[in-house]
Amino acid sequence: MERIKIYFLVFWFPFILSETIVLDGNLDESAWIDSFIIEEYYEVVPYTLKSAKVKTTAKIFSNEDGIYVGFINYQENSSMLSNKSLRDQWSANAEQNGVAIDFDNDGSKAYMFIITLANVQRDGIRPLGSFPEFDWDGDWEAITKKHNGFWVSEFFIPWNVVLMKPESNNKRKINITTYRYLAKEKVWLNDTKTSGFRTNFLSNLRTIEVDSFSKRKLNFFPFVSKTYNSVSSFNENKLGAEVFLNTGNGKQINLTINPDFGQAESDEVIVNFSAQETFYSEKRAFFNENQSLFDLNHYDRYRIINTRRIGSKSSYFCSLVANEEDCIDSRKNYTDIDYALRYTQKNNNLDFGIFIAKESNEKYSKGKDFYAIRSKNKIDNRTIGYFLTHVEDNFLNQEATVNVIDFANVKSNNLTIYNDLISSKKDNKNGFGFRSQFNYKPTPLTSRSGSILYFDDDLNLNDFGYLKKNDWFHLGIGSNLTLIDFKKLKEIRELEVGIDFNYDADTSGNSNPITIGQENEFTFFNSSKFQFSWDLKTSGKDTTITRKNVDFPYVKNMGSLSFNIDYESPSYGIWEYDWRIGYEDAEKYKSFNSDGYRRRYAKVGGSFYPTDNYRIGFTARIRSEKEWLNWIENNDLAVYDLSQKIISINMNWYRGTKHEIRLKSQFVALQAKNPRSLIVNESGYLTESFKDVDPFSEGITSFQIRYKYEIVPLSYIYLVYTKGGSIFENNIMRETSEIFKDPWNNPDNEIFSIKFRLKY
Repeated sequence: MERIKIYFLVFWFPFILSETIVLDGNLDESAWIDSFIIEEYYEVVPYTLKSAKVKTTAKIFSNEDGIYVGFINYQENSSMLSNKSLRDQWSANAEQNGVAIDFDNDGSKAYMFIITLANVQRDGIRPLGSFPEFDWDGDWEAITKKHNGFWVSEFFIPWNVVLMKPESNNKRKINITTYRYLAKEKVWLNDTKTSGFRTNFLSNLRTIEVDSFSKRKLNFFPFVSKTYNSVSSFNENKLGAEVFLNTGNGKQINLTINPDFGQAESDEVIVNFSAQETFYSEKRAFFNENQSLFDLNHYDRYRIINTRRIGSKSSYFCSLVANEEDCIDSRKNYTDIDYALRYTQKNNNLDFGIFIAKESNEKYSKGKDFYAIRSKNKIDNRTIGYFLTHVEDNFLNQEATVNVIDFANVKSNNLTIYNDLISSKKDNKNGFGFRSQFNYKPTPLTSRSGSILYFDDDLNLNDFGYLKKNDWFHLGIGSNLTLIDFKKLKEIRELEVGIDFNYDADTSGNSNPITIGQENEFTFFNSSKFQFSWDLKTSGKDTTITRKNVDFPYVKNMGSLSFNIDYESPSYGIWEYDWRIGYEDAEKYKSFNSDGYRRRYAKVGGSFYPTDNYRIGFTARIRSEKEWLNWIENNDLAVYDLSQKIISINMNWYRGTKHEIRLKSQFVALQAKNPRSLIVNESGYLTESFKDVDPFSEGITSFQIRYKYEIVPLSYIYLVYTKGGSIFENNIMRETSEIFKDPWNNPDNEIFSIKFRLKY
């Protein structure tokens, strides 16, 4: 009852039209005097819910332009940390203020706006049933300023920063919460006893009523770019544009013509010998803007739309053309895009969207056409949606269609249920799958979750979406408990204990190993963290390693036990470090002369930031495996002694708020030694084979240095240098240093690019 009273209190948001608000970090305009004030904050990360030990005051008001939020953060100046970072990059060493707003008051998603004391913006979306995603960049403003004994942040969030449903009257209910991050203690404070990492975050926001305004917004972003690849002599000049239109009455259009994504951040290097495709997140700004309606996924298992498919490498049949050599030289690892269009609208309880993208035709290939239609209808606490995707491959003369009906039911603030029904059609094959999941929080310190997934053998999402694995049945149950009251171990601030049970099989009933895992994470008062986890796997059948061979559908695996230990140090002024060790042992294979599987893993990393404007990070990883099992072809396999070394070096440098230089590099060296040839029979048993298998090595290099100059907000100049490649050598064993060097000395690509983008 008390909460209901709070929700429906009259909160005053004065509309001060006579005085312009200047974002200067002072909060001295008269408009702030009568604003709605929040002064009660609670410790939510770690989740102690204790009253904050430091004072924070937040002031909120709105006018016809948007919502203004001002924070006064009381703190000794000597403890204020303000290390710079890239936009949207998490920085543990900078004080922060944040605001989360559910503009439609429907509990489906909240937009998160964060500013650090270094004046670095972070913005993202927290959808129902998922974690915060910080790929979205909105057109909003914020500034911070240090004072004696406190620092101030000022936010201006325009009404047209996001697409909102239109209101028939002059009032709008929004859900809102404010929060603060204390960098030295690594503690989050919140005014509504929740955080973006809690499953019931959206149900715990504060509901307020404000006057409703509609604002039309039209932005035009022309750009020009030049790209040159010194390895292939590829030279390209591009002229294109992006158009953004928010009508102010619930409709929005995003259009890009002849786009160039040469400044996009390089991907993490992942060596993958499995049958399952590696998923890479989207880093191109256009495909992240206003994309939340089209985001339907279940963790890393599937996504109905994976925009990385658009502009990916084209198909080529160079051996069938007259000028085979010219065709080979013309191949690129990407496809140009003619245009991409996204239209979305909100009508009361209905969200509707259309997405279209068309790739360019090339000299020896043809581009694909992508189409998607999405609708979500909200009825009380339930949401039912429909999703249609369609891809036309003009080169292979193939079509692929996916239909989805999704249903979400928020039964209470503590229980939410999700269901997806999925069908696909390609090459006259019809596939089917479904997902059923629940998240339940019986108390603030406990949670339960469970899911059932079924994907038949013909389900295909990978023309436009992402499906980690078809021909799959999954049952998972998890439980989590948070402990915060330690009478004897007073140095521990919080302990999170989680346990998971997972059963997997193919649709024919061949059971994979059953997994039981347990995780313990300790958070200490000095802000360090220690995590210990273990996994127990039973014996079972690996149904993917033989690539679904009809005659040899699986390999019988032995049971195993693994554990991992992680540690994150506190901050030592200008540096910090972390490390991880992992260990796994499996039983011996009884069908051949086996010594048993062994895995060892070690990682050490650190960050050094001598000034607020400079940071360098280093990570080294070592992995070794005995009897690493690798598929060759058909039912031929081999075991190797595998070793892998990865070195990553990153550097960020900033000058003021305009200049930014980022270096990102990764070097991988992999060696597979002492091979033994094996063959698997129809019963899944491995036996010795007399076929020859060779040892091999692989080296991969990924290097990028990027300079960005911000002319004005959302207007940039990019200078980018990218170099990378891979070298695979069969039956040649080389020193690790040589494997690191080879891809650098003989790169696949060495690209220079420049891009100028201007906002009108």
